[in-house]
Amino acid sequence: MGRISTLFQTIKDLNKDRWVRKYNSHQRFYVDVDWYNTEENYLNALRDDWKSEADPFDECDYYVDVTKYDNFEDYEKAVNICLEHLEWIEEVSRYGDFDIDPQNYKNEDTYLDALTKKIKEKYDPENEFYCIDPLDYDSPDEYFYEISERIHWLELYDPNHQYPVDPSEFSDEEDYVEAVNEWKDYVASLDAELDEEVLKSDDMDDYRNKALKQMSRKRPNSVEYHLDNIVEVSQEGDVSEDDKKSWEDKHNFYNSFSSVDPTQYDRELDYLDDLRKQWKEYYDPSDMYDVDPKDYDNEEEYMEAIKQYIKSKYR
Repeated sequence: MGRISTLFQTIKDLNKDRWVRKYNSHQRFYVDVDWYNTEENYLNALRDDWKSEADPFDECDYYVDVTKYDNFEDYEKAVNICLEHLEWIEEVSRYGDFDIDPQNYKNEDTYLDALTKKIKEKYDPENEFYCIDPLDYDSPDEYFYEISERIHWLELYDPNHQYPVDPSEFSDEEDYVEAVNEWKDYVASLDAELDEEVLKSDDMDDYRNKALKQMSRKRPNSVEYHLDNIVEVSQEGDVSEDDKKSWEDKHNFYNSFSSVDPTQYDRELDYLDDLRKQWKEYYDPSDMYDVDPKDYDNEEEYMEAIKQYIKSKYR
C-alpha cells in the first residue's frame, strides 16, 4: 500500500509541475501550486495575480476578460492594447450592440469605418441617406430617427421621387421643402415653354425626367436650362450640314468618338443614340454601374454620373 500511495503522490506532483511549466514557467507569480487540487483552481488563482499586475485599476474589465487567457503574456498584450486605445474605445462604446470588438482594430479610423458599415447595413442598406453620418449621433437610435424623419419628408413632399433633392442634405425640414418647391416651379416653367400638343406627347415624360437628371447637380435658381438645350422634341424639314455639325459640338464636344459622324444622320436623336452606345461600351462594358447613358446628352455628364455613382457606393 505504501508503494501505491507513493506512486499516486508522485503522479500528483508531476501533474502540478506540469501546471507550473504550462502557466507560470518563469515563476514570476508567487502562487503555491501545492495549495490547489485541480488545474483549473490553480489557473484561476494565477489569473487573479495576472490581473493585479497588468490591470490593477480594472480599467479594461469591460474589454479584456482575463478568464479567456491561459498565459500572462497574451493577457498583458491585450491589456496594453486596450490601455493605448482606451480613450477612443470609451468614446464609441455606446455602439457595442453591433458586435464589433475594438480590440480587433489597429486604430480608431479602421474601427469607425467598420462600425459605420455595420450601422448602415442595418438602418440604411441601400446608402440612400449617405449625407447622414451615424457617428454624428450619440446612439444608433438617434441616427435611425434622423433617417426615419427624412423618409417622412419624402413621403409628404415628394412621394414619387420626382425631384433631385436629397433630404439627407438638409437638417431643417423647411429648407428641404423650399428646395423641392423650387424644382416644382422650375419644371412648371419648362412645361410652360411647350405647347399643349407637345406636353401630351408620349415622349414628354422621358424628356422631363431627363431634364431633371441632367440638372440634378445644380439648383434651379442658379442656371438657365431649357428642354431644347437637351434634344429637340421633334425635327421637321431638311437639316443643314451646319445643323448637323452643331450636334457634334453639343454631344461630342471633345470629338472622342469621331467614328460616329453626325453628317450621316437625318435626326439628332438617332445620332445621339449611337453616341450613347459608344459611351456605354467604352466606360461601362460590363454593366457595373447603375447609370443609363440615355439620361445624358454628352460624354462628360455621363462620365461624371458614373464617378458620382462610384463615390456613393464607397462612402
